[in-house]
Amino acid sequence: MAAMEEEIFLESGKVRDGIPHEREVIYVGRNGQKVERIQVNVDDDMTSFIYKPLTNYPNKGKEVWLQVNLFVRIPEVNIPKILYFSQALEPEKEWMVFEDLGELEHSFSWDMMLKTSEFIPYWHLLPTTVLPGEFEGHTPKTKVIQSFILAKDIQTKQLFKSLGFLGDQITYFYEDILRQDQLENEIVISHGDLYPLNIAEVNNQVYIFDWEYAHTNSVFWDLYTLMDITSPQYRRLVIEQDSRLAILARYISVRENLQSPTQANFIMDYHKYSALYSVWLLLLIEEDIAQERFEKSALLRQYNETLEILKIVLGYLKYTNGQFF
Repeated sequence: MAAMEEEIFLESGKVRDGIPHEREVIYVGRNGQKVERIQVNVDDDMTSFIYKPLTNYPNKGKEVWLQVNLFVRIPEVNIPKILYFSQALEPEKEWMVFEDLGELEHSFSWDMMLKTSEFIPYWHLLPTTVLPGEFEGHTPKTKVIQSFILAKDIQTKQLFKSLGFLGDQITYFYEDILRQDQLENEIVISHGDLYPLNIAEVNNQVYIFDWEYAHTNSVFWDLYTLMDITSPQYRRLVIEQDSRLAILARYISVRENLQSPTQANFIMDYHKYSALYSVWLLLLIEEDIAQERFEKSALLRQYNETLEILKIVLGYLKYTNGQFF
C-alpha cells in the first residue's frame, strides 16, 4: 500500500477498526464490484474518499500506471488523483482510493461536450508509444466492425430496407464506408470510454474520469463515444447536427492552435465512422432483442436513438458528397 499520513485503510481495502466511517455505493462495475464514497471520521475531522475496486479484471494496475506515466504529460486535463492503492497481485483484491470531488452531475448537453472537446487533443497528441501495446479498449476496432457487417450482408441489407433506405444509400454505405481502408483517419492515444457519464464539471472545471480503457485507436473513437455512442444502460440525448459540427470544429481548432492540425476530410470521415458504428450497433441491438439480453424497452430506446443518429450523419454525407439519395 502507498504511504499515507494516517493509516486509514488496511491492505484488504477495509477501513481500520476503531475508525468511524460510512459507505455509500455510487455505482456497480461490469464485474459486480461496488465503487463507494467512504466518509471517515479521524480525530473529529470528517474526510471522504472514493473507494474503487477493480471493476474490470483485465485492467489490473492500469489506472495507477496511467497516473504515473501518462497523466503527468497532460497537466492541462483535470483528472481525479489516486491517493492510495493496494499492492495485491490478485485482480479481485486490487483497489484504489481517489480524491473525492463531491457530488457529481453528469450532463449529456452539447455544451458540456463542446467544453470536453477542447481537452481531447492533449492526450491525442501524445506519442502512441507511451502506452503499452497490451492496453485494450472495450469495443472492436474499425476493421473488425467492417468485417462483422460484411459477414452479415443479408441482415444488413434487410436492416436498411426495413428502415426505408434506398438502393443508392445502401450502395454508398457499402462502397464509401464499409469497404474504405483508412476509416480511422489517424491512430492516437484514446481515453477509451469518453461518454458523458465519465465527464463532470466541478467548480467550473471539466474533469475526465475512469481511464481504465485507455488504448490506441482511431482519432474518432473518443469523439464518437462523446457524441454518438448509445447504450441500453442510459438515455442518450441525440444532439442536433449543428451541435455535432460545432464540437468537431472546436476539436479541430484546438489541434490547429497546438500546431498539429487534423488530416484532410476530418469532418466527413468522422460522419462515415459514426455511420459505420451506428449500423453495427443496430445489428447488435436486433440480436439483443431477439435473445432478450436486456430489458426490451431499454433496447428499443437505444435502437431509436441509434437510428436517429445514423439518419443525421448519413444526411450530412448526402450533401457534402454532392449526392442526393
